[in-house]
Amino acid sequence: MISIGINGFGRIGKCVFLQLIYNPNMDVKVINAPDFDIQKMDTYLKNDSVHQYNKQFDLQIIDNDTFELNGKTVHILRNRDASKLPWKKYNINHVIDATGVYLTNEKAKQHDVDYVIMSAPPKDDTPIYIYGVNHENYQGEKIISNASCTTNCITPVLRHLSQNYGIKQASFTTIHSSTASQKVVDTAHSKSRTCRSIFNNIIPHSTGASSSISKVLPQLKDKISGTSVRVPVNNVSLVDLNVELEKNVSLQTVLKKIENDPHIEISKDNLVSSDFISSKCPSIVDEHASMELGNKQFKLMIWYDNEWSYAHQLIQLVNIIFEYNSNPHYVNNINYYNKNVLLRLDLNVPLKDGLISDDHRIKCAMPTIFRILKDKPNRLIIMSHFGRPNGLDENYSMKKIIPKLEEYIHKNVGLLKHGLSQTTLDQLVLEHDYQIYLLENLRFHEEEMKYKSMDLTNNESYQVMQKLGNVYVNDAFGCMHRDHLSITGIQIPEKAYGFLVEKELHALHNITQNKSLKKVLAIIGGGKMDDKLELLKNLSKKVDHIFICGGNVNSILKNNMQDYLDEISSHKAKITLMIDGLCSENLKNESKYKTNDNVGTDEYYFDIGMKSFNELHELIHNHDIIFWNGTLGVVENEQYKQGSELLVNTLIQELTSFKKKKVIVGGGDTGGFVNKYNHNFTHISTGGGASIEYISTDNLIGLQYF
Repeated sequence: MISIGINGFGRIGKCVFLQLIYNPNMDVKVINAPDFDIQKMDTYLKNDSVHQYNKQFDLQIIDNDTFELNGKTVHILRNRDASKLPWKKYNINHVIDATGVYLTNEKAKQHDVDYVIMSAPPKDDTPIYIYGVNHENYQGEKIISNASCTTNCITPVLRHLSQNYGIKQASFTTIHSSTASQKVVDTAHSKSRTCRSIFNNIIPHSTGASSSISKVLPQLKDKISGTSVRVPVNNVSLVDLNVELEKNVSLQTVLKKIENDPHIEISKDNLVSSDFISSKCPSIVDEHASMELGNKQFKLMIWYDNEWSYAHQLIQLVNIIFEYNSNPHYVNNINYYNKNVLLRLDLNVPLKDGLISDDHRIKCAMPTIFRILKDKPNRLIIMSHFGRPNGLDENYSMKKIIPKLEEYIHKNVGLLKHGLSQTTLDQLVLEHDYQIYLLENLRFHEEEMKYKSMDLTNNESYQVMQKLGNVYVNDAFGCMHRDHLSITGIQIPEKAYGFLVEKELHALHNITQNKSLKKVLAIIGGGKMDDKLELLKNLSKKVDHIFICGGNVNSILKNNMQDYLDEISSHKAKITLMIDGLCSENLKNESKYKTNDNVGTDEYYFDIGMKSFNELHELIHNHDIIFWNGTLGVVENEQYKQGSELLVNTLIQELTSFKKKKVIVGGGDTGGFVNKYNHNFTHISTGGGASIEYISTDNLIGLQYF
C-alpha cells in the first residue's frame, strides 16, 4: 500500500483525493488544508459543480482533525509552513503538493518526506516527468514536477509526431477554462488581466508550457512556442496546435497512427467541451476539428480535462516513483550501460498474406526497449516465440518481424538466424554491425517448451541461452503463465520485468484487489472449456457474475457439464450460460438459429443469439467492471463475427454513458479483434491466458522468477 499525503485541497487536491477513494493500491492518510472546516467535508466531497462521480461512500467525522471514509482514517492538518507538517508521524512517504507554492527544489525540501511531486511547472531545474511521455526516464529523484495540465495534454502528441515524422517547428494556443486565480468580477489585482471577470471576457494569459515541453522533449528546444487565453467555462480546455513536420504525410495517416498510442485518444464525434468532463485521458485529438494545411503543416485540436485528467496523471507518477524505489526487479532500477541485455518479448503477432495484421504487441514493447537503449547497452538481444511451428519452418522466421521493429525503434535490427546455437555466440563475437539483434524463433528449439523434462547437462540450446546476456529482462506478459525455458529457465542473476508486465498487473488489480466492492462481470468466450475448468472455478470466487459463451458452450452441452456449473455457482459468482445462437455442423455449412435444448449432437454454436446477447447487455449495464476474455463467435468468419461486434459497440456505449465503468479485455484473439475498432477501453491485455490465470490465481509462474 502506498501512503500519500496531499498538500492543498483545492480543485486538483480534491480531484486527486476523489480518484483515490477506491484505489486498492494507494491510501490518502493526510490532507493539509489550513482553512478547511472538517464539518463540511461530506458536502465538499459529495457535491461538485463539474464532475459526476461515484458519491456512494460512507463518511464519518471523528473530531475536528480526523474523519473516516469507507472505514479508512484520514487526518486533516492546518499549517501553511511545509517544514512544520508532520508527514512522518503518519508514515507518509509520498506527498502531492497541490498548492502551487513549493515550486523549487529548495522549497519542496521543506516537506520532511521521501518523495514530493509538484503539481505545476517548477521555477528551477527540478526534473519534469509526464506519464506516457518520459516517465520511463525517472531515475529515483526525490523531488519532481508533473508540469502543467497543458504540458500533459500536448507532449504525448508532440512526442508521437517527433518520433514518427520529425518536427520542424510548432506553435500552440491553449484555450483554457477558468481557474481559481481568475476573478469572478472585476477587482483590484497586481496583474491587470487576472483582475478581470471571467464571466464577461476572453482573457489573454501567459503559459509556461513552452519551456516545460522543451525540458520533457529536448529535441523540440527552440522549435516550439505558445500562448494562452482563458474563456468562460469552468472546466475542460483545448489546445490549438499548429505543427510543421519533416516528413510528407497525410492527416489521415497521422490520426490513424495516433489512434494506436495508448496515451492519446481520437474523438471521432462532433463533441464540445462538456462532453470531455471527467475524462482521464490527458490528450484527446478532435478528428473533425483538425485539418491538413498543406506542405507538411497541420492543425491539431486537442481536448483535455484540465482537472480530472491532470489529477490522474499525478497519481500515475506516484505509481512510477513507488515501483522504481521499492522493487529491485523493476526495469527502471537497473543500469544497462555497456551490458549485454537479453530481453524476452511476446512478438507473436498475427499474419495475413505474409504481412503483420495487428502490431499491438510490438508497440506495447517499445517503452521497455527505449528504456534499455537509453542507458547505451553494449547489445540488446530480443527473443520471442512466433506461431506454432513443428521444428524449423521458414514460414515462422522472426525475420518477418524485423521491418516493423525497425520502423518503431528507428534503428537497424540484425537477425541471429542460427538461434540458440554456438554459431550465434560466435556471430556475436565477430560481428559488430548491429546494437540490436532479434533471436530466431524460440519454438524452433524443443527445449523452449520441454526443458523441464529433458536432460540439460550438455544441452547446447540451454547453455547458449544463459550466455546471451549479462542482464535478463522479461516483458512478455502473454507468456508469463508458461513454464518455458525463456520464462522460468533463465539463470542470469541480474534480472527485471518490464513496463508492459507492470502495466498489465496494475490493470488486472482492478479485479484481483477489488476492495471498493464494485460489481465485476466476467465474459468468458473463446474455444473449448476443457482448459478453463480450474481457472473458472477460481474465477468464480473473485467476480460477481460469469457469462459463458462462444465455443465453451459447445463443450458444456456435449459433455453434460451441469454438475460442474452447479459447483462453481456455489461460490461467489452467479453463472449465466448462453442459451441461443447460430449453429451448424461445420463452418462451411449454412447456419441455423438454435437454442440449447434443440442443438443436434453433431452441431456447434458459431455465434451468439439475440436472446443471450440481450441478457448479456443487461448484465453489462448492471456491473461496474467488465472483464472480457474470448470472442462470442468465430470472428475469422464474416458470418460469425456480428455478436462480438455488437459487444464491442455495447461496451463503448456503456463507457461513454458511465465514465466510472471499467472494461478490461483479455488478450489473444479477443485483444486482436478489439484492436480493430475505435475504443476507450480501460485496458486491452496482450495475453489472454495470462490475464485470466492471474485473475483466477493471483499468481503467474513467470513472476515467481523475480
